[in-house]
Amino acid sequence: MNKQSFNHKYSIIPLVGAIIVANGFFTKVSAQDILAPQTTDSVAVTVENQEFPQWGYYTIRRDFRRCASPICGGYFIKQVNLKATPCIDGVFRSECYVSAIDLSSLKVSPDQLAKIQNDDGSRLLLRGNIVPVAFPGIGEFGNLRVKEAFIAATNAPAKGTFAGLKDNGIRCITTPCFSTNQLVLNKPYISQVSSIDLSQTGATQKQLDAATSEIFGQGLIAVGITKVVENVDPTRRDTQFVATQFYLRVAQN
Repeated sequence: MNKQSFNHKYSIIPLVGAIIVANGFFTKVSAQDILAPQTTDSVAVTVENQEFPQWGYYTIRRDFRRCASPICGGYFIKQVNLKATPCIDGVFRSECYVSAIDLSSLKVSPDQLAKIQNDDGSRLLLRGNIVPVAFPGIGEFGNLRVKEAFIAATNAPAKGTFAGLKDNGIRCITTPCFSTNQLVLNKPYISQVSSIDLSQTGATQKQLDAATSEIFGQGLIAVGITKVVENVDPTRRDTQFVATQFYLRVAQN
């Protein structure tokens, strides 16, 4: 694909477990679960957790240099959370040049595809991998073959760590409840948080509702910091992810 074709109600989510799980999400817990000895402040019920792909996430920016394609006119891409990105020639650089973004593997509606193509790249997050493409008489260049696409909820700057926030199935009857996995993108780091603050993103209520659904579904990608919220009881401190931006998944057919 060439350049031309790629053209506060629930803003703080307390992930409280067995009785209420943010934004009106309820989970059924049996009497046996409620009376179990470990339910004072720990696991009451564990449900199956869907796998969250943790690797291959890129931000992109267009190449506006004026020279012949494919040498110029493609995109500069970089893996989030990493200081250097492995390029098609095996060299690690702050950014890699690719001659095109390949969206052919995305099974999305024409409207959604146009939305991705018309974005200037500043609000896109793409999951995929760089593949070699040979140009006779010129050489070999990389293309970014996209598996999933995400669009930032707002124009707010994405500051902090890119993370996947995914319900881990833990259900509690007291707080804090560490029922959300925080998976650092492109790195082997996984931890748990007990609440999520999306209030700094400037998102609409509809977007916040969609974000909550993604946390309990395939997982939400957000950017921000993790902080510990002190409590009178030092053994019950809330670990909160404070987001500066979040990205909503472009739904595939």
